[in-house]
Amino acid sequence: MSDVISVVLPDGSARELPVGATTLDLAAVIGPRLASDAVIGVVDGVEVDLNVALPDGASVEIVTPASDRGLHTIRHSTAHVMAQAILDLYPGTQLAIGPPIEHGFYYDVELPEGQTLSEDDLEKIEARMQELVAADQPFVRHELAIDDAVSFFGDEIFKSEIIERVRDGSIVGEDAGEASGDSISY
Repeated sequence: MSDVISVVLPDGSARELPVGATTLDLAAVIGPRLASDAVIGVVDGVEVDLNVALPDGASVEIVTPASDRGLHTIRHSTAHVMAQAILDLYPGTQLAIGPPIEHGFYYDVELPEGQTLSEDDLEKIEARMQELVAADQPFVRHELAIDDAVSFFGDEIFKSEIIERVRDGSIVGEDAGEASGDSISY
């Protein structure tokens, strides 16, 4: 068994890396700026986190914010930061969906009974988002089997509804959000 893998870049060139190397490791070999700018990898056509080990022989693309795919990724991540900020500021809020869109992102939420949002609240949410970003919290992707996700998100009425619709097949594709096949990511 070899201690080295070989991967192919979009320009057709190959790079050798130690077994267990990730897309971020590959980016660092190419250059420190690319490693700093990288947001996700695309391995054999599938988007992956930067910390996923690369398989031998894989075709690998390193995605940066300068690309449409990179901007979409940043908007997706920013929607998650906004959701966390809203949950921090308004405990008991129910999250629905929060996708990136062509010119930004949004999150559908239901605040606890009797609460509404105003322009002043948007400033508070943005300030909390900035605090969260400054804290440099890692983004950690988790996957659960659909049956486990039903239990995990049991108190989240909108998330549970989406998961149930994925499970019964009444919602598929992009409309399913971060659900694919038999799993849910969060």
